[in-house]
Amino acid sequence: MTVSSATIYHIRNATLEDTPNLQKLLMAFMQETFQRPWGGTPQKLEQDGLGAEFQMVIAEAENYQLVAFAAWISSYDLHYCMKGGQVIDLFVEPAHRGRGIAVRLITEITLQIQQQGGVYITGQSVENPSVRRLYQRCARCFPGAECHVSGRAFRRLTELSDYSLRDIVKNLPKPEWNYEP
Repeated sequence: MTVSSATIYHIRNATLEDTPNLQKLLMAFMQETFQRPWGGTPQKLEQDGLGAEFQMVIAEAENYQLVAFAAWISSYDLHYCMKGGQVIDLFVEPAHRGRGIAVRLITEITLQIQQQGGVYITGQSVENPSVRRLYQRCARCFPGAECHVSGRAFRRLTELSDYSLRDIVKNLPKPEWNYEP
């Protein structure tokens, strides 16, 4: 499949109608990441997802094809008594990578976390040099690929959720902003 660099992607919350396409993305994600089949079912995805146990945001190409997802859960930092969120999985189809979809999914998640009273986002980075470089541009990354964005850096990501990809990349928060309230 050839994808134009001018393809426009719509980021939105997943709905029940997305289940068949999410199943396909989850199967591709599991195979690529873990070399195993997806162990879930559409019924469990519908039962547990979409707000019951976790939230999902998706990227949709101009032709309404789902090309990416990110799933996240609310979390709590007991050390600082703060609400936040944790990205549990994120996947972009290979043909659509390198177009900023992951960044757009993350900025949407930070906005949703903030709307629920959260002030940080955490997740793990895959062992991919370009992905790791992106996270290191704005997050605090720890051994084992754990990354956190909080404080001023988190607020900056929420502000970027409606920006164009070019403006998001130009205005990513600095890693040191994670240490500012």
